[in-house]
Amino acid sequence: MNRKHMPLLIGGLVVLLVAGALVYLLFTARSRYQEKISALSATQNRLTRLTSRPVFPAQENVQTLEKQTGIYEEYLNGLYGAMRAGQFPTEEVGRARFPLVLEEVLGDLVRLAEAQRVVLPADFSFGFQRYTAGNLPAEEEVERLVIQVRSVAALCNILFEAGIAELLSVDRTIFEKDAQVLPVEEEYSRRSSRRSAETPEQPVISTELYRDPDGLFTKEHYVLSFRTAGKAFWKVLDRFAQGTPFVVLTKTEIVNSARPAVVAPKTSETPKEPLRPAAPVGWQTGGLAPGQSPATPEPEILPRDLRVVAGQELPLVRLELDLYRFAEPAAAAEQGEENP
Repeated sequence: MNRKHMPLLIGGLVVLLVAGALVYLLFTARSRYQEKISALSATQNRLTRLTSRPVFPAQENVQTLEKQTGIYEEYLNGLYGAMRAGQFPTEEVGRARFPLVLEEVLGDLVRLAEAQRVVLPADFSFGFQRYTAGNLPAEEEVERLVIQVRSVAALCNILFEAGIAELLSVDRTIFEKDAQVLPVEEEYSRRSSRRSAETPEQPVISTELYRDPDGLFTKEHYVLSFRTAGKAFWKVLDRFAQGTPFVVLTKTEIVNSARPAVVAPKTSETPKEPLRPAAPVGWQTGGLAPGQSPATPEPEILPRDLRVVAGQELPLVRLELDLYRFAEPAAAAEQGEENP
């Protein structure tokens, strides 16, 4: 082989190798392209099947969902019914008719107290002194006032039926604008500022009616003060625990104002005798035989007023509670849909 033909042979081999590499790359690219085309075709066919079939769910799923929905609705209605047991319905009362409703409700309470022999304070108005005196509420405040009147009546009925001895006071949330404390006049502003700097500020208690964010219930705060024996007090607690109406006790105070102030007699302190040396065996002192301990004095009997712990007095009971009012099931469901 001639040397002058060597570059031609080497160039031919290089061209041949490059051509082989290009054929291999072309073959592999064509195979990948076929795979992608096949996958795209399968995806398009699946999309066509999904979009062309009916959009309605299966009949079995519909029946199962309806059955579950009925079970949940029945449970929800039963729960609302149990919580709303003993709850008086909302009534439309105008501003002019409110004094008649108040007079009727308070009159029924006074007659029930007389029948149950419950002592009431003179000219007792059950927390509505402003309106028993002849004042008329504002038109926008009548609805809440009627609810408070009915709520106080329901709570007092429970106390009277339990057999309490005396009802002392009924405190409600005074939310009326014209009943709020007026601001101090300017001439006393300096004195009030000095006093406020010396004394700590009292927390501001809101008079707004609490409403559940989901619109399921509202609650109002009441305070009842009465005197009663232990048996009647347990009846009151048992009656509140039944949830008709739905009441939550927030604070309970029991004070025995008739607690006896008898001081226990002090025992006379005798000076301790100095220690004596031990007597020899067989020698008796004080008429005691060997090994016999001296007689211990009997404990002194306390007076009867100190031995009696209960049963002679009527303690003062102060109950703070929240009375709940639940919305109608339909209204609650609509409110829940508005606030998912």
